[in-house]
Amino acid sequence: MEHRLYAGDNAHAWHALSWPQFAEFKKPEAALVIQPIYSISDWAMGRPMDAEEVTGSAVLDGAITQCSESLDALVLPPMRYTPKQSVGTAFGLDIEVAYRIMVGTITSAAEAGFKRFVLFNTSPFLEEWIDVAARDLRVQTNLQMFCLNFSGIGLDFHPVRGGARAGLQSLLTHLLDEAPEDVAHESNTSLDPIARSVVLTRKSLGEDPRGAGRLLSNVASELARLLREIASHPTLCEVEPDKEASE
Repeated sequence: MEHRLYAGDNAHAWHALSWPQFAEFKKPEAALVIQPIYSISDWAMGRPMDAEEVTGSAVLDGAITQCSESLDALVLPPMRYTPKQSVGTAFGLDIEVAYRIMVGTITSAAEAGFKRFVLFNTSPFLEEWIDVAARDLRVQTNLQMFCLNFSGIGLDFHPVRGGARAGLQSLLTHLLDEAPEDVAHESNTSLDPIARSVVLTRKSLGEDPRGAGRLLSNVASELARLLREIASHPTLCEVEPDKEASE
């Protein structure tokens, strides 16, 4: 059964598990707990303001479905209220408040014995922020942190760096079953106060000639590959205080 907190199989949804079910994880320290970060934003694409979640949740569910047999993964409820890093961001939080929410959520989830967390972010303006949050959590809590950004799999909402964003538009048309509304071209660059300083780091995906369904499958496969790669990393070794002192 699908739920608004996770658009996918409840077997992978954190909110859908009862406390006794958490005890069924034989090695919780080896499982991956994924924290989606979907900002509520107007990206001047003629789309609803939850466009990040519409695409991000579909790609994430597709990836987890592809590797569910080889990967223990749980998805936390998405973080929708994020730092206001663009004029298009709605319901933006103070960056320090958002940071404390992130840290509090991850450390609370870790109380169940989980040690490996993936921050899955769809907003181009939050990439540096999740890097800082992940680094702080690693240092302060000894959790194993990983960051995955939408732009890293070829889908980029950035109004300049993302180029024409044809791939994103085709996915949104496919998932929403409707074409975009008309948007003034100049509204794109107004979203980013430093748009001219942005350098294209990776080419965004265009439309797949075989259709948006094929594009969605390919992007989900790339994300699944990255999740498998993360899962293959050895878990962190905890050093006992007495042993550390003797060395």
